[in-house]
Amino acid sequence: MEGRPGWARDAEAAVPAMLRGVWPEELLEDPARRPRYVATAEEFLSELLTGEHVEDFIILPNGTELLGLSYEDTIPEDVRLCMQDCRAAQDFVKKLLQNPEMLEKYRADVEYVDSKRQQRDTLRKDKLDLGKRIREALRMVEAGEVDAELLYVAEMRLKQEAPHPIGGEKVKTICQRDVKDVLGPLVSWTLYWDRYDEGFFAGGRFSGKGLHVDQVLWSNVGRNYKGYKLAAAWPKGECSKQVALEFYDVLFVPPLQPRELQALQKAAKVALLRPGDVYIFSGGVAHTVLCVSEEMCIGVYESFVTFHPDQVKHFLHTDDAEGEYSLGTYSMSPRSFRDTKDDCLDQLEDAADQLQQGGVAAVHLRTVPRAEAPPLWEQLRSRSMPLVQGCCEVPPSRALWSGTSVRR
Repeated sequence: MEGRPGWARDAEAAVPAMLRGVWPEELLEDPARRPRYVATAEEFLSELLTGEHVEDFIILPNGTELLGLSYEDTIPEDVRLCMQDCRAAQDFVKKLLQNPEMLEKYRADVEYVDSKRQQRDTLRKDKLDLGKRIREALRMVEAGEVDAELLYVAEMRLKQEAPHPIGGEKVKTICQRDVKDVLGPLVSWTLYWDRYDEGFFAGGRFSGKGLHVDQVLWSNVGRNYKGYKLAAAWPKGECSKQVALEFYDVLFVPPLQPRELQALQKAAKVALLRPGDVYIFSGGVAHTVLCVSEEMCIGVYESFVTFHPDQVKHFLHTDDAEGEYSLGTYSMSPRSFRDTKDDCLDQLEDAADQLQQGGVAAVHLRTVPRAEAPPLWEQLRSRSMPLVQGCCEVPPSRALWSGTSVRR
């Protein structure tokens, strides 16, 4: 596949069998729709910190190892043990029911697909009662109301916030290591970063996440720990809006209907995600994910906004009341978005504090971490430092807010 590092192409031959009859093969073969591959962790972090990717999909093969974010180091032991020998979400939630302490510790959406191919949550009003939601999903399966294979565990996180083992800040993510931790003090040189509510997702073949646009028009950096997934992303603006309004939460599971095929033909990017891939894409465009392997698919996401002017401009359309980015109740409310922008101001203040203390390099040398960073992270931060130092030379008002209006 063009654009994929040579050492990573060896896996291509083993992939087609699982894709036959799923989505049209020409979508994956179309050079214009292919994701962009980078070969090194340094290249990936450069794209993350300074690149423009609103309509792009950037993949670092074997990224979980190259960034020091292995499955064993990241996912809590109780979740990993529960995942053993699971082939689908149904297997996983049944094991959760056998562990009352996990039902008290975690919350998650248990999603199913209805007769209209639309993905729905079980018992949304009982979002903190994981056991009740699981039992309802299993009842629906037993009654023949839903397809067990299409169950999906989404947005799994802690019920109660707790100090992150690396960063120390209060979080609800279950992940013990994140891309944010790899960056360390460099993360202050993004406009926004969220790992408080970081999502954990798990499901078997032909489960996944229905088409949607994130409530905030930010970017996502994901880690695909296990299994193979197909992902599609549409062009920003009017195309994403129209596709989202017609297919919101629809899971593109085969056999596809004619109108779903037509919608996929409009996608800007179609990517096959492999175990170990770390990737960047925009959550602020219409996108969908479908698990395609017999092996359980397990992944996590963090959300962020870079200082790139195009990324900032796109982000600030989040609460538009009308126009090509407005999605009504699917978007974050203006009041909630003001809180998000307040978080952006806090982030900018952190960057300003670093400048006053001699710059990010000086702050990094003086910082006493909550937990010792692996040597790999120190190396990656040192090599990425010039990117941030270059940002300091650009007038913020011109670099960040040109052509945008902050609605507070």
